[in-house]
Formats: sequence, structure tokens, C-alpha cells
Amino acid sequence: MIHLIHGKDRYLARQALREIRDQLGDDDMLETNTAVLNGSAVTPGELLANAQAVPFLAPARLVIVEGLLAHIGGGRRGRRSAKKKADANDPLAPWEELAAQLKDPATLPPTTTLIFFEGELTKTNPAFTLFAPVAKVRDCDALDAQALPPWIEHAAQSRELALTHGAVKSIAVLTAGDLWAIENELDKLAAYAGGRTVDERMVHDVVSSAQEARIWDLTDAVVAGNESKALSAMGALLEDGQAAQLLLFMLVRQYRQIAVVKDMRERRLRQDEMARGAGLPPFRVNAVTGLASRYGWATIREAYAILLDADLSVKRGRRDDEAALQLAVHQLCALARRGATTGAYRRPAASPRA
Repeated sequence: MIHLIHGKDRYLARQALREIRDQLGDDDMLETNTAVLNGSAVTPGELLANAQAVPFLAPARLVIVEGLLAHIGGGRRGRRSAKKKADANDPLAPWEELAAQLKDPATLPPTTTLIFFEGELTKTNPAFTLFAPVAKVRDCDALDAQALPPWIEHAAQSRELALTHGAVKSIAVLTAGDLWAIENELDKLAAYAGGRTVDERMVHDVVSSAQEARIWDLTDAVVAGNESKALSAMGALLEDGQAAQLLLFMLVRQYRQIAVVKDMRERRLRQDEMARGAGLPPFRVNAVTGLASRYGWATIREAYAILLDADLSVKRGRRDDEAALQLAVHQLCALARRGATTGAYRRPAASPRA
């Protein structure tokens, strides 16, 4: 059997992979009969040889090819014509030959399950058009606003956790719909509630305070140029299921707050006015003011440019969310250190729009 799993939501993609794996039998026996191939390095011959191998003392063999279609088709545009053959110099030509072979059920032994495991793919990707016809396709796009609340309620029920309607909505908002984060937060809420029904206030007490404090560790370290602390905080947040897109958004928010506080301080406004204008809790004003003193207006604009490039690189398919976040953290930390070394920048005539 051949499967093609792709989509933006990594949780759903991993869940789909787990479901297929569970159907193949005992984990211990399957462990020695599983091959995971790097799609950016594997050749058609290596892929086929792994897929045609028979399992060792087990009823099934699993071959997972990660990121192949994005690698071989990502730099090419448009659908390949069904009537047009690839020439010998076309890098897709050997893969087209492999796809043609896989159309024959006799190519793979019945004991082999072959999975093409991808991130987000467009259906115009020429590699997708080659392999989708020979595979069972599973599209794992993120849950929409209508599908997410029932998913949260079902996940809560599996933990014997009761949620009010407001609690469900708050969880969806605070986690930005990230399913890994939702799983983690539901586990914490189940332990905290002790059998009580979880309401909106309880969600905010348990989820938002811890989340905000840990995200501040990341954003403050980035703005201060402490790269080792920033990377450590970022790694911990990602490992705990925080969405990379959410962390990028929080970095954007941090620089916006710096710009607003810097502008208000130069206009000699009071701290309570700064807090309201920048959307800050009162106890955070001094911290953000201290960070803002490191930055001139030119540096703030450069930080915005770095974050804009990170966002566009994801939307245009040049990088995945985590790669874009990591690069932005490196660049922003370097920018902060350079700004501290070269001194303050002179403010331009007009403030940037926050």
C-alpha cells in the first residue's frame, strides 16, 4: 500500500502516520522493519530497493520517505502535462519512471507499506501530480474555526475533563489553534481541575500566565541580543508544542510594543498611558522601556524587515515555520548586538507606524 500524507498541520500529519503504523501490528517487530529515508538525499533506486525488501521475521515492512516531493518539485511551477514526456536532462525524469513503476501493483510486495510524508504541498507541485495518482492521499490541513471546538471537546472527553463553552473558546484562542499545544494544555488543566468543570477563568489562570511568562523569556532574550538564552527558550517552547507561527507573532508584538513605548517616552507620556497604548500589563512597562532604550528607529525598522521576510518566506514556501523562526531569532539577536555596539541611532523625522 502507498500513502501520501501532506498538509500544514503537523499534529494531524503525525496522527495519520501513527494510525497507519498501528494498523501494521506490533511496534517491537515493526521497529526493525522500518526504514526512514531523507527525501532530499535519497535516489529513486534507493527508494525502490528499500520498498521492495521483504520484512525480517515480521508480517510487515514500513518505508517512510520524508520531504521528497517538496524537494524534487518545490523549485518547479505548474502541472506536468500528462501527454508530455520528461526529457533525459529533466531532474524529474527518474522520478517519473519510478512513479510509473509504482502504478503496477506487482512492483511492491504486499508486505510493504510505503509512505510519502510531506509538509504543506500545493496540488500544482509537479512531484505531487506524479505520485498522488499511485497513492492514497491524506490532506492534513489545519482545522478551521468550526472544526476546532469539537476537536477540543473530544480531546477533553478522552481525559474525562469537562469544559464550559467559554473554556473551549479560550483554549482555541490562547493556543492559536495549535493541536500539540492544546494536548499539552488539556493535560495541565486535567491535573489542575481535579474533577471540576473547567471554566474560562481557570483556563486563563493555568494556560495564559505560564504561556506569557515563558514567551517573554524568548522575546526579551531576542531583543537583548542574548542568542543562547533565546535559542534555549525557543527550543523549550517548540518542544512543549507552541506553534512557531505564534512565536513569530509574539516577536512582532514585542517590537511593536518597543516602538510604541519609545515614541510615547519621547513625548514624555506617563507610564499608565504607555501601558494602555502598547497593550502592556503595568508591571511590564519598565522592562519594555529598558529594552526600547537599546534601539534607534532605524534598528526597529530593520527588525520589522527581518520579521516580514520570515513571514513571507513561510507563505511563499521557501521555509517551513520553524526554520523561518530560527533564522529570524539569529538575525534579530545579531541586530541587537550590533545596535548595542554601534550606539544609538538618530530618530528620523517621522515615527514608524506601529
